[in-house]
Formats: sequence, C-alpha cells, structure tokens
Amino acid sequence: MADTIRTDRVRLLMLIKKKEGLTREEFSDYWRNVHAKLFMKLDIVKTNCLRYEQVKGHTDSKWATVLTDSGLPTSDYDGVLMLDGESFEKLFEIFRSEEFLRNVAPDEENFVDRPNCGAYTVHSNSIFEHAVIGHVASTK
Repeated sequence: MADTIRTDRVRLLMLIKKKEGLTREEFSDYWRNVHAKLFMKLDIVKTNCLRYEQVKGHTDSKWATVLTDSGLPTSDYDGVLMLDGESFEKLFEIFRSEEFLRNVAPDEENFVDRPNCGAYTVHSNSIFEHAVIGHVASTK
C-alpha cells in the first residue's frame, strides 16, 4: 500500500448550502442542469480544471437516521463541490477571471447561500481504493 500525497494535482472543496426557499431537489436540479453548464462553458475552466465533481446529500432522511444511530455526525450542507487542478493558482485563476465574474458568479445567487458555504484547499492521499472490474486500481 502506497500512502503518499498526490503531487500531480490539488483539490478545492466547497461545502455548499442551498438558497433558503429551495427544496433539495430544486437545488440539485439547478446546480446540475443550469449552473454546471454555465461553468463548463468557460474557456478557463477547460484549461485550468482537471476534474469537476458535484456531491449531493441524500434527500432520504433514513440515511441521516442511520448516521446518527451509528454515532456519526450529520451535516446541514446540501452539497460538496470538488475541483481538481494542477495547482491552486490555476484553480483560483478561474474564480478571478472576468468571464467567471461576469457569467457564473452572479448565477450563484439563484441557488446558493454563499455566506454560509465553506471552502478548503486540500491535497489527497489515497490509503485504499477497491478495484473495479475492468479497471486497474491504484493507491498512488
């Protein structure tokens, strides 16, 4: 098992809170089908971002109960944005770009409670990755 920090990429995580008044379904639908398309249209995203992933919480309250019953804490965030890039500088160039500030940032007001979101810059190190049939698993 190789337990090393990845040096080929960095990751920006953003913990997302939905705008008050939206259901989780409305939030998820807008984020995926409207906002993501705006973001992906940007040339700087195509150049500076290696991976864009949205992680959304289950709307089934059963799983929150399972977490609590298992002694695990729950969160009131509605989603997690994961962006991978070659460097943090390249990722931050996206958010400072004129095209992002003009076309994407204003759209966040339609579905995100930005003051209650959180962001983290992280490096990852894979401790374990289960092999998927037809793919070679790696812990590098």
